Amino acid sequence: MKRLLIYLLLAALASGCTSTNDIAFTPQIVVQGFLYANEPLDSIVIRETESVFDTSQDKPLSSAFVTIIGNDAVDTLHERAGYRGQYVTSSPFIPRSRKSYTLRVEAIGQIATSTTTVPDSIHLDSAAAYGRLLSLTKTDTLHYPDARSIDSLNQPGIHLYWSKSANAAGYGLEALCVDTARHSRYTYKIDPITGDTTVIRYDSGGRIDSKVTFNDTTATGRYRFFILSENEYVSWMQFQFYGSNVVRALAIDKNFQDFILGLYISRSQFNNNTLHVQGGLGVFGSAARATKTVFLE
Repeated sequence: MKRLLIYLLLAALASGCTSTNDIAFTPQIVVQGFLYANEPLDSIVIRETESVFDTSQDKPLSSAFVTIIGNDAVDTLHERAGYRGQYVTSSPFIPRSRKSYTLRVEAIGQIATSTTTVPDSIHLDSAAAYGRLLSLTKTDTLHYPDARSIDSLNQPGIHLYWSKSANAAGYGLEALCVDTARHSRYTYKIDPITGDTTVIRYDSGGRIDSKVTFNDTTATGRYRFFILSENEYVSWMQFQFYGSNVVRALAIDKNFQDFILGLYISRSQFNNNTLHVQGGLGVFGSAARATKTVFLE
């Protein structure tokens, strides 16, 4: 999702302006940050919107004054050395369940703020695949289906069962490769009109090995959302690499949920009713997550 926010305002400007003389371009602050219950904050990414005539394609904001208010304290963030636009805390910042946190960014003569309330923590109750229970503490080895067969990839994946988060707006599932070797890569291409997804498999030499096209689905890559119950399958299509992977259940807050709704349903990131950022654009949301590790062969 990191790339989703880089080009904010391009479409808005293109549809709202008929000539270069209609309006002077004024950049806006763009924030991207997610807090995870009882896990150290990774970073907050701060950018600015860019003109349709700007070809730089990325506008990280340096020298911003960034704070997070919460945990009965105000934490001031600083730009990470060597990473423009990424802001981190000097000491570990660990958000807690049911606590509210306000992000405040001051830059380019503007102030952007957003508040999130972290959902209740969750844990996995059980996990299963291919008709057998999986360990919640050890890494299970699983055989990945034949990527050249639609029927194989459509069979049930890893079934996760997790505890309820009373104040969550909804749930999601994530599949993420953590193997630095990254064996036999897959990529996904989505048709912007039909929503159909093409899974492309590469061989060890980086050449295309096979292509399989699926009908429109909400499980088109690493994430899957719009889950209301406390159990669901991680689709095989969510995995992109063989090797060590983590599968996670996420209980997400309203900011996170509305941001995803804007992406999937309205195909837009420009509606501030779904962004919940005052004085800017972007997303500042939170989630609680529970994780299991598997090895795909």
